[in-house]
Amino acid sequence: MSARLTDDEVAGSPGCGWQHTWRRPALWLLALCCIFALQGCAASAAYREGQSLLAEGKTHQGLVRLEEALKLEPRNVEYRIALMSTRAQAVRAALSVADAKIAEGQVSEAERAYQQVLELEPSNPLALHGLRVVKSTERHQRLIASAEALLSRGDAAGVAEAQELLRSVVAENSAHRGAAALLHRASIAQRDLVRSSGRLALAYRKPINLEFRDAPIRSIFDLISQVSGLKFHFDAEVRQDLRATVFSKGRSIEDAIRTILMSTQLEQQVVAPDTILIFPATAQKLKDYQTLVVRTFYVSNADVKTVASTLKTIAKVRDLSIDERLNVIIIRDAPEVVRVAEKIVSLLDIGDAEVMLEVEILEVKRSRLLELGIQWPGQVTLSPIPSGRVLTLADLRNLSSSTIQAGFDAFPSINARKADQDGTTLANPRIRVRNREKAKILIGDRVPVISNTSTATGFVAESINYLDVGLKLEVEPTVFVEDVGIKINLEVSTLVKEILSKTGSLSYQIGTRGASTVLRLRNGETQILAGLISDEERATASKVPAAGELPILGRLFGSQKDDSQRNEILLSITPRIMRALPQPDFSALEFESGTEARVGAPPGLPELVVSPK
Repeated sequence: MSARLTDDEVAGSPGCGWQHTWRRPALWLLALCCIFALQGCAASAAYREGQSLLAEGKTHQGLVRLEEALKLEPRNVEYRIALMSTRAQAVRAALSVADAKIAEGQVSEAERAYQQVLELEPSNPLALHGLRVVKSTERHQRLIASAEALLSRGDAAGVAEAQELLRSVVAENSAHRGAAALLHRASIAQRDLVRSSGRLALAYRKPINLEFRDAPIRSIFDLISQVSGLKFHFDAEVRQDLRATVFSKGRSIEDAIRTILMSTQLEQQVVAPDTILIFPATAQKLKDYQTLVVRTFYVSNADVKTVASTLKTIAKVRDLSIDERLNVIIIRDAPEVVRVAEKIVSLLDIGDAEVMLEVEILEVKRSRLLELGIQWPGQVTLSPIPSGRVLTLADLRNLSSSTIQAGFDAFPSINARKADQDGTTLANPRIRVRNREKAKILIGDRVPVISNTSTATGFVAESINYLDVGLKLEVEPTVFVEDVGIKINLEVSTLVKEILSKTGSLSYQIGTRGASTVLRLRNGETQILAGLISDEERATASKVPAAGELPILGRLFGSQKDDSQRNEILLSITPRIMRALPQPDFSALEFESGTEARVGAPPGLPELVVSPK
């Protein structure tokens, strides 16, 4: 007869409560383990999928999967490093593409690349700055397009307005080649149209015939006013009795007025398109009437102090201030002086030329070693065999072959060795250097030299200095139009031996070979410098006296070592101009700068004959 217990009976039986209590936490623990295992599997799968997407070139999708893997396992160092490195590579690649598109003028493509960077890193400063550059570039393109349209009109007003637009672009971006070229074109167009500043009315450039002899100057200006419709106002200090003699046929009214004013020491100020103020050309009146402008120059390449000194010397700038921190020059002077200053700054603020030096350094080592013969002992020592007591004279009288021991400093040995060693060391560095800057190449080691210094109290201080041993090359290029001048200093040093001083300081004997020269090569020309040769031959012999000198049998009574070492250095250098010196047009190299008294003011015309009285 058998009995079967139900679950309720088992649960209610004594001793089963602890099993029921223990089973529930175990189930929870098992469930948690399963969850963690599934989470780890999901993170690993996301990581592997992300790596696969990255290998296929799908960077954005791969980064998304890597981020999911890191969210599932936030403490996984491998996932974090992979995500950070991949994101950094993607950011660098996108920034490179954006910069290239900016240089090519593809603004929309550059903006798209910067937006991709911000999707990866929302606060990336380079991308934010790049977007600002994109907006500025778009605005500059619109201004340049407007300037081109104004230039196509061909009138003086359009040329003047185009110049103002282009000057604003160049002021904000001095490296904008398109704006600089168009501004130069506008200057040529303005010079071809008129030699005036373009601020006067069209009537001011009408031709006029004048013939006055010792006439009051106010009468001359009244006639000019009737012909041109211009209005002339005279300062209170202009003399009433001022007279002049003028003969002019077919010249413009502007030229006639300017020459009359220069001959009578007067000056003009345009106060309206058809109104001109005439006043004495004195220093005080110029201060009262002359309009001054403030111009800021952001110097990108030149030395701000050098540019400021040139402006003071050549343009005679009145007020000038520099800020070395921002590399900025601020001037305040007449508009004519500012225009001259702009031309001078554009000539000085150009980028330095750069050259790529392709250097090949070849070191050829050859050593030959031959050691052949028998190395005999060089010393034999005979001494009594110690007996454990003090040696006496009686012991010396009883010496025999059985009581004397012989000692050799070395046992005879046969030397038969030959070693040949050929080595070639090749270094091919490529270094980019700015014009008139030094570059240094060191291929070798820094050897420590330890020195001890003792004080009066007995304290010993140890110091370590380092010596550069190896191949040292210093170059200083000077870039010309098509050639490159190079100042070369080549030094090759080797450790010869160590020297230990009595105080325990360690020093070295260093062998040095060097060459210095200055040469001039064409762009892409290769020059080989050779001849730094070290050739050493040493012969060392250890022989038994007399027997070792025999012609043939002498090898049996001695050993000879022949050591030959040869070391040669060859240097090949090829300059390649990466950024040449810009060559401005002749029109930019030579321009009118006014008179000695008035910088930038247009000079008078010799065709007019004026005699003041």
